[in-house]
Amino acid sequence: MIRYRAFVLSILLLPALLSAQTTRVLFIGNSYTYSNDLPGMFTQLAASMGETVQTQMVAPGGYTFEGHTSYAQTQAALAQGNWDFVVLQEQSQRPAFPPEQVAQEVLPYAAQLAQQARAASPCAEVVYLMTWGRENGDAANCAFYPPVCTYEGMQQRLYESYVEMAAANDGWCAPAGEVWRTHRAAFPGTGLYTDGSHPNVLGSYIAASTLASTLFRRSCATATYIPAGITTEQAQSVRTMASDVVASPDAPWNIGVNDPVAAADLNYLDGYTVLFADNTTGAASWSWDFGDGSGSTDADPLHTYAGPGEYAVWLVVQDACERTDSLQLTVTLVNTGIGENGRSTTSTVRMVDGQLQVTSGVGGMLQLFDPAGKSLLSTTVTGGPRSITLPSDYQGVLVWQLSTLDGLSSTGRLHVP
Repeated sequence: MIRYRAFVLSILLLPALLSAQTTRVLFIGNSYTYSNDLPGMFTQLAASMGETVQTQMVAPGGYTFEGHTSYAQTQAALAQGNWDFVVLQEQSQRPAFPPEQVAQEVLPYAAQLAQQARAASPCAEVVYLMTWGRENGDAANCAFYPPVCTYEGMQQRLYESYVEMAAANDGWCAPAGEVWRTHRAAFPGTGLYTDGSHPNVLGSYIAASTLASTLFRRSCATATYIPAGITTEQAQSVRTMASDVVASPDAPWNIGVNDPVAAADLNYLDGYTVLFADNTTGAASWSWDFGDGSGSTDADPLHTYAGPGEYAVWLVVQDACERTDSLQLTVTLVNTGIGENGRSTTSTVRMVDGQLQVTSGVGGMLQLFDPAGKSLLSTTVTGGPRSITLPSDYQGVLVWQLSTLDGLSSTGRLHVP
């Protein structure tokens, strides 16, 4: 599933994100990758999207993932490190073989290459470039495995295997083969092959457009680079098609699988004080905007507002690889006019395991209100702790007032999750 996100970024993060950056991409494949210089085509397409890209390619003809795991040039390129993306393209037939054969001959080496890539580039995203079925199926293996006798059967097996590789290795899938299938269905008379297997320029442009939309996580429809031999109409159609396939709802491309997912909660304390807590797994830095003109870079800040109101609070988290996510919380502070200037008591009211726990030394009367001041409950409490079950459907802010038998009173706010 792709994660296209609209981030609300704090002023603290904007300078780093707006500065010019170069995206470093290592291509590991074979003749499907070096045909028409796919890395070069991708670089020019990216430039027309405003992206600066530096690429390197290791793509000996016919090479498999298995071969790349020990090929000296591949290992040297991986060892350079500092790659943002490592794009892996398997030999064109192997992933279309029977699942049990793919499990032995492809998947272990797909995993090993991912491990090798991350050993030198811990923050690199591993991208499996889904290839395309042969124009009329795989005649060489048709008798051995009938599903590959047709283009559709071969393409379906490639689809399944590449999706599996990405899912098994926390990698991304760049679905060039699926865009290829969509294009064939829409334009059956337009050729995409040079020899029934390798891509012509239009076929490579499909792969480049798919990679651009995948790696930059946005549409490439407005890009302007068009290679020689392709019409403006063909290029526009390919870029739009690739962008739509990559961004398909619920598509299994796994794009953004390693992103942090912002998670946080809040607790209302006395007065207008709120305790915020970040629950994001893997966060390395935090930027809070409290919605009143102030903020914090603490993980779990405590903030006191000047008065009642509704405040939109934003949290932006960043992990050690500078991947970000954001989350909005709403803080609702109310002034119910119920004894907030009373003398303090030693009583406590808090949430424990989904119930309201009240501790009062001398007992008294407890009243509960919603944020609008509507009475929800009125009950007597005695000395010592008492647990009160709240209405099962109640969520949000809860205002309480406790008037004790010795004439003291106190109020507070709690958040019922």
